[in-house]
Order: sequence, then C-alpha cells, then structure tokens
Amino acid sequence: MYDCIRTICAQLAIALLAPALLAQTQLPEVPEYNLPEQQDAPGVYYQSTSQQLPDYFYTQRYFDETDGDGARPIADYGPPGYMHRDYQDAPGEPEWTRLTPPARISVEERDQLVVRGLYPGSFLAPGTNTSFRLRGFVRLASLYDFDPIGSTDSFVTNTIPVPQLDGQNYNMSGRISRFALESWTPTSYSDWNVHTFIEGDFFNGPAQAAGGGGNPFRLRHAFFDFGYFRFGQQNSVFMDGTNWPSLVDFQGPNSWINQRQPSMRMTLQLRDRLFWAGSVERCFSDITTNGLGTNVQEVPDLATHLRFEADRGHIQVAGLMRTIGYRPTGGDVTQQTGAGISGNVVFHPWAILSGCDPVHEVNPSGLTRSRILLQGTWGSGISRYINDLAGQGFDAQVNPITGEFELVDATGWNASYEHWFNKHWLMNFTYANVNVDNNANQPATTYDGAEYLAASLWWIPVPRLSFGVEYITGERENLDGESARAQRLHGLAQYNF
Repeated sequence: MYDCIRTICAQLAIALLAPALLAQTQLPEVPEYNLPEQQDAPGVYYQSTSQQLPDYFYTQRYFDETDGDGARPIADYGPPGYMHRDYQDAPGEPEWTRLTPPARISVEERDQLVVRGLYPGSFLAPGTNTSFRLRGFVRLASLYDFDPIGSTDSFVTNTIPVPQLDGQNYNMSGRISRFALESWTPTSYSDWNVHTFIEGDFFNGPAQAAGGGGNPFRLRHAFFDFGYFRFGQQNSVFMDGTNWPSLVDFQGPNSWINQRQPSMRMTLQLRDRLFWAGSVERCFSDITTNGLGTNVQEVPDLATHLRFEADRGHIQVAGLMRTIGYRPTGGDVTQQTGAGISGNVVFHPWAILSGCDPVHEVNPSGLTRSRILLQGTWGSGISRYINDLAGQGFDAQVNPITGEFELVDATGWNASYEHWFNKHWLMNFTYANVNVDNNANQPATTYDGAEYLAASLWWIPVPRLSFGVEYITGERENLDGESARAQRLHGLAQYNF
C-alpha cells in the first residue's frame, strides 16, 4: 500500500515540474519540413522550409551563365544575362530583359518579409527557398471579315471555303488572354535550380457565342527544368519559338512550325554561343484513312536541332524523325518512317550594317530594333507540325481505290520584316506559303496549298501596353485547282503583366 502511494506521488511531481524544467532547457533547433500531400512524389519529404540561400543566388555571374549551370534554363536561349520574350507576346514586351541578382538579405528578413526572388518580377515565399512569378497578358481582339472563313478569331487558311461565299462577319474575343505561374528552387546538386512553368489560356472549345461562350481553360505548357533537362508539355525541339513575327493574328503564318506536346528534352552547350538539343516526343499519326483503317501510334517522335545564338540574331537548323503507323481493316500494322528539316534565321540587318547592339544598348534606335525573320521547312510525314496542316490528315494518305498507304510530302516557308520607327511605333509585313504533294486518287476538294499575307501597325504608348491593327488576306487552293480568298481587318489591345 505504501509503495503504491509513493509511486503515485512521484508521478504527480514529475507532471507538475516537467513544464518548468523544459522551459529552462535549451533544446537543439530542428529544421521544419513540409508534410507531403496525397500523391506527392517522395522527394517532398526532403523539402526544408528554412535554409540559407546559396551564395551564387546573389552573384551576377550566375545570371550570365548559358551552359545550364545558371539562373536561366539552358533551353531558354538568349545572350548571356538576358531573357527573351515569349512568342505571341505583343511587341510592347521588350525583346530582351536583363537578368540581375536580388539584393542579399538575412534568413530572418526572408522569413518575415515578401522580397524579390531569383528572377525579376518574382518573389520569395516567406520561410522557403522557392521564388514564384505570375505573368501573362490580357488581350481584346476585334475582327471584321470581308469574306467568310471558318475560324472566327484566328486566321486559319485551311478553313477558307472553296468556292468562296458571300457574307461578312464581326467578332470580338478575349479568350486568347493568358497567364502563367513559374517557380525556381535552388539545389545543392551542381548549383542547378529546379524551374517549373505552368501556362494556360482560354482558346478552347467553340468560338465565343451568345453570353460570351464557355471559353474553357486550355493547358499550353506544364514542364520543369533541371540542369540540362526539361520534362513535361513544352514546345517541340523541331520548333523555334523565338522566330515569331509581331502579328496581331493569333494563328500566325500558316507555314510556321508550331507544336506543343509532352516530351523529354536535353540541351547542351557545345561551345560559346553554339547549342544542341534533342528530344523524345509524343507521337500521333495524322492520317487520311478514307475509312479503310485506323492510325497507329507505337514509336515516339525524335527531334533535334543545332542553334547559334548571337547578339544580333540567331540561326537554328532542326531535324525530325517519325514512325507513322497504319492498320487496314482486318489487316496488320504497316509502318513508314517520316523525316523533315526546318531552318530558322532571325537577324537585325541595320544593327549588323551599322555595328549597333540591339541587346545591350539602353534605348536602341528604331533601325537597330528592326528585324528580319525567315523559316523554311520540308519533309515527308511531318505535316502535323506545320500550322495549317495540323489535324488535317496530311502525315499520310490511303489510296481510296488501291488501299495503298503512303506518306505525304509538305513544304512551307515564311518571311517577315519588322520595321521600328522608334520605341513607340513599328510595322510588320509577313508572307507565308504551304504546299502539299497529295497522293493519288484523293478527293478533288482536298487541300493542296495556301498562302498567307499580313501587314500590321503597332503603337506602344508605355512599356507592356500594345495596340495593333492588321490587314490579313489568305488564299486556299484545292487539288482540283479551285481556289478562294478571304480578307480580314484585325485589331488588338493587350497588356502584359
């Protein structure tokens, strides 16, 4: 009995005295960790919420690196220490933005304040090493069609009706507006940072209708960079996103290489200003089967390019190899190998002749800013990568009489001249042409080629605010030689944030 009472008293004393003893005891600090959410990858278990940022985070050298060991992802080409504007951003956004390090701050300040992150426009989330940036643009488009065309808020030449009909149409649209969220997190692995990028717009579903239309969200990009590698939905390596002319039209040149898809990419710097990239990309056999079979996807697409990047322009030569599969009804799968090549050149002609520098000059003259943009593409079985041919069944065609399955050859080229009068006014002229070498016995109304011509005038009253007006005309020709033309007057107001 006595032992039992003694044990109870001892336990009560410990319970009463323990808080006081703990208050006087200095326990070692334990770093805080985020708890994983459902379906998070196991790497989240090791994500500390309180770490010292590495010294390179605050050095200009880290922002000038171009070999994958710097702040800018190696896949985002540009002169050392500069970031190129995204394609389809209006010219109110500068062609190049200087990358500079943030001011050094203490861990305590970082945990208590919202401060600048790794990239200009980003912020460090308090208590973490991750920088976030929200960006995009708001765009209002106003369009008047002098002739009927199947695409009411972008100028797609394959939708021009042949023969042409009578009628006009007026439309306004805001669904091209876009936003993106990206992040940067430094790591201890080779001074690489993890860069994530998710971007979307509302250019999806049917065109705007009564009540504004549904305008469902569309995922454009969703990828992450780690050193030399990029994983996720991204621009094809066969594509040159920095060869986009200053057009009001959202669709752009009908011959332009334009494909975003899930892929795995590796980029390497071979020597100063010279880069190589290769990728494994999602496949899709875009075939006109004429009801005699189905398309088959068994082998991913392979793309590669070489690129030379200079201050007054760049040159990129890209190659593509594909396996196009087809299964005739009741038969075995047949495969053919498609391949293509695409060349891109962008340069500032007057800057080259005068020796001026469009990148490093604080306020370049209009002539220094002026550019020429060129692209040419040829290939067999690559049509789904060409703007006007994607989704039209021109990778291959099945002969409706013999059932023979053959690849389709396609050629496209475009040229643009962008003339700046000063930092507030510019004009752009773009011409593009696409031709298809259709196989035998295809219907007479099959698309055979098209041309695209646009003339634009832009006013930029203040940085990132753009107003544009553009005249566009295009002509579609069918296999039987019949053709039709459409014309559009297109206005735009856009602010990039």
